[in-house]
Amino acid sequence: MTVWTSVSLEEANEWLKERAFNKAIAIHPIEDGVEDSVFRLDFADGSSACLRLFERTEALGPVMIARKLADCGLPTCPPIEDSSNRILVPLKGKPACLFPWIEGTWVAWPSNKQIAEIGRFMGRMAKDGTARCADWERPNPRGWPWFEDTAARVCAILEHDLQQELLEEMDEHRDFWKSGAGADVPRGPVHADLFRNNVMFKPDGSLGAVIDWGFCASEEPLLYDLAIVANDWCLKEGGYMLDQEKLNILLKAREEILPLTKAEKEAWPMALRLAALRFYLSRLVDYHWPRNPNGKALDPDHFGNILRTRKAL
Repeated sequence: MTVWTSVSLEEANEWLKERAFNKAIAIHPIEDGVEDSVFRLDFADGSSACLRLFERTEALGPVMIARKLADCGLPTCPPIEDSSNRILVPLKGKPACLFPWIEGTWVAWPSNKQIAEIGRFMGRMAKDGTARCADWERPNPRGWPWFEDTAARVCAILEHDLQQELLEEMDEHRDFWKSGAGADVPRGPVHADLFRNNVMFKPDGSLGAVIDWGFCASEEPLLYDLAIVANDWCLKEGGYMLDQEKLNILLKAREEILPLTKAEKEAWPMALRLAALRFYLSRLVDYHWPRNPNGKALDPDHFGNILRTRKAL
């Protein structure tokens, strides 16, 4: 991730010592991403671990859902407890947690087999995860109140045509998901940020772990999670259209575990638009109001164009 808070080896070892973990011999910042500060810690026995400082997402919800879903047998990379059964201990004033290091990497262009694997993962999360997380509650940090506030904020600085486009899109979703057909779709726990770079594949190409649960929520349309994946994993190369073969593989694999309901199938086009709108808004904010000069802002036009493409279907 972009490193918002620097951590030296000495500072990391003080934190590890307090928790009765082994001493690290090296620390490496992970520069890919935008939300938290993440480091790889190497130990003398040849093992490694992932140190995460939660920068602007609430920390307890993500670590708890990772644990609950791991109890179902899902590869979610749950956090490591220390000898005092603690998961989160502050480091440099930020909630911090240690995770197992997953050998592997994210894949820029997943194979059809890997798309099917993430589809089955989503099916298991929707089916088994919903039951396992029945007693887990976490409001969506990027739920509808955030959509409303963020849209109002960015509309104040957008050109007139873009402003009108965004306001019309918000009106359609407000009606559809609150009182229209979208109100009847099944809801449950969602990752809500399941991009390719949040899924680690092992060296043999198989699924290693789904990571980065910072935007998870307990009661959202399950279809929304699937649409986020489709908009990122199933694009035609070099454009914004969906690759129908990849999309069919994703949906078929998901439905092998839990078939989509009639309401979900009817809501699918709007779910694709909602998923695009969410990241269009967040990228607009980070682009126009950068968090600090050292952070990076992703291009909002990417999801703006995806949104326009989905709306034109």
